[in-house]
Amino acid sequence: MKRLKSIDLTQSKRWLQPEQRQALAEIITASFSNVDSDAYLFKYFDSAEPYQRKLRLYLDQERVVGYCLLTFTHISNKVVIKASAAFLPDYRKGSNTFIFSLQESFKSWLTKPWRQHYYADTMLSPAMYRAIAKNTGIIWPHFSHQAPAALFDHFNPDGDPSAENAIRCLVSVDRVSNYNQAELDMLLTSDKPEIQYYCKLNPHFNSGVALFVIIPVNLKQFLLTLIKRK
Repeated sequence: MKRLKSIDLTQSKRWLQPEQRQALAEIITASFSNVDSDAYLFKYFDSAEPYQRKLRLYLDQERVVGYCLLTFTHISNKVVIKASAAFLPDYRKGSNTFIFSLQESFKSWLTKPWRQHYYADTMLSPAMYRAIAKNTGIIWPHFSHQAPAALFDHFNPDGDPSAENAIRCLVSVDRVSNYNQAELDMLLTSDKPEIQYYCKLNPHFNSGVALFVIIPVNLKQFLLTLIKRK
């Protein structure tokens, strides 16, 4: 896949221009079904709860073809990181978002290492889960280690338990990924262990159910992730 250029934006310094916002609306419409792009943009890009947002725009030539957004919110004396990412169909291969997410999460932790940091958010796509899980030292839920049920009860109290692990890691959402039948068949028959595991945990991912994922952000995570990526 061709290498994409990128532009990084920070809510408190330099934020979206109107033409960039329109490009994001088009990407959101292409990526999700049952979604009003204006409502989605307001919820993730404009709402008042996060104290900071970091955004990377991915460009082919001068065209915005994808994005990765991270939001940072103080909740119960913890920093909770959430994410939204989407690409136009021809640009969905590869792990474009991982390095950006890792760097910005650890920058936040380094500024407040005494405060617990967690990525705690939904992943609607098995492919997105694999892109993160295959590179991350500690991620819950995961087939290689037990997920801490108490953290899922804390961060996802209204969620549903998965029949696979009895952890409260499922969430009904108001959208589905815009997969065509060939893409769905490829995911459901994939030999990739992370995708297989995601589909066992969340067999209704194409019917408006997302997987709730928690990733601790700390020094142990940083070291284990470096080792895993070698």
